[in-house]
Amino acid sequence: MMTNTIDKVVDFLVESSDLSTILDTWRAQGITLFVIETSEAITVHSLIVPKGQRKQGTGSQVMEELVAYADEVGKRMELSPGLRDPYHGTTSQGRLVKFYKRFGFVRNKGRNKDFELSSTMYRPVRD
Repeated sequence: MMTNTIDKVVDFLVESSDLSTILDTWRAQGITLFVIETSEAITVHSLIVPKGQRKQGTGSQVMEELVAYADEVGKRMELSPGLRDPYHGTTSQGRLVKFYKRFGFVRNKGRNKDFELSSTMYRPVRD
C-alpha cells in the first residue's frame, strides 16, 4: 500500500518544478525536510525518514526529486551528513556519505574543495 502512495507522489512531483510543492508533498507523507533555496544553491539541512518508512527507498526518492529540481533550475546542491544520532536515524556518517555520492555529491575537500562553501558535501550544477 505504501509503495503505491509513494509512486503516486513521485509521478506528481515529476511534473512539478516548484520546490515548495515538492517539500510539502513529502512532508505530507511524514518525511521531515528542512531545505533552503537561494539564488545560487539548494541546501538540504535535514532529511529524516520515519522509522516505519525506512529501508523502502523513500529517502532515495526524495533525493531524486530534489536533484531533478536542482538540475531543472540550474543550482548547486549542498549538505553536511550528520553524525551518528539514533534519534534522527543516523547510524553512520560514512553510510550517509555513500548514499549522497549516489546522487552526484562530492566531499568538499582535496581537489574538490570549494573554499566558499561551509557544507561538507556538494553537488555541482548539472546542465
